[in-house]
Amino acid sequence: MEFRFRTIAESRFRFHPDMALVKIKPPESVERVLRADARRNHKRVLDAARRCMARKGLDAQIEEIARAAGVGVGTVYRHFPTKEHLVEALAMARFERLGELAREALVTEDPWAGFEEFMRAAAMIQSEDRALSEVLTSRPETMTRAAESVDILGLVSELMGRGQAAGVIRADADPRDVPMLMCALAGTYRNPHTHPERYVGIVLDGLRTPGAGHAKLPPIVES
Repeated sequence: MEFRFRTIAESRFRFHPDMALVKIKPPESVERVLRADARRNHKRVLDAARRCMARKGLDAQIEEIARAAGVGVGTVYRHFPTKEHLVEALAMARFERLGELAREALVTEDPWAGFEEFMRAAAMIQSEDRALSEVLTSRPETMTRAAESVDILGLVSELMGRGQAAGVIRADADPRDVPMLMCALAGTYRNPHTHPERYVGIVLDGLRTPGAGHAKLPPIVES
C-alpha cells in the first residue's frame, strides 16, 4: 500500500515534456544590487586598466589589471573579453571626458577663455596617461569611433566658431587642426627637459587672431 501511494505521488510530480518550467525571478532589490555591483566592478576594472596601461601600455597583463582592480581575472573577462575591448572602452572614456570639457568651455562667457581652458585641459589629459596615449594613437580606427561617438569635432567646431565670431581666433583656423596639435603637445609632456606650458602657449598664440595679444611664455628648461 505504501509503495503504491509513493508511486502514485511521484508520478504526479514527474516532469512531463509538455510542462513549462517556471523561471523564478529574484526580487527587484536583489537585481538592483547585482546591477550596482556589476557597474562598480566595470568602473574598477576600467580605472585599473587605465593606471596599468599608463605605465606599461599594451604590455600590461590582464592578471595585473585584475589585481589592481581587486577583482578576479574572470570578472575582467566578463566585462572585457579581450584586451582590445579594454582599449576601446578606455578610448571611449577619454573622449567622453573631452566632450564634457568642451561643453563646459562652451558655457564660458569669454570665448577665448573657454577655448584656452579646453586646449590646456585636453593637453593635460594627453600627458597624464602617456603610454595609454601612445596605445590609442596607434589605433586610429578606435580613436575615430570614440571621437565620433561624442561628436568631439562638432564640439571643437562650436568652440572655435565662437572665438572666430568674436574675432579672437584667426579666421583661417580649422577644427581639424586641433587633434594634430594635441598630438604634438603630448610629446612635450613626455620630455623632462621641456616646460609643457611654454608649448601650449605657443600653440594657442598661433591660433589667436594676430594682434589680439600674446601670453608671456615660460622660459625654456635648461638640460
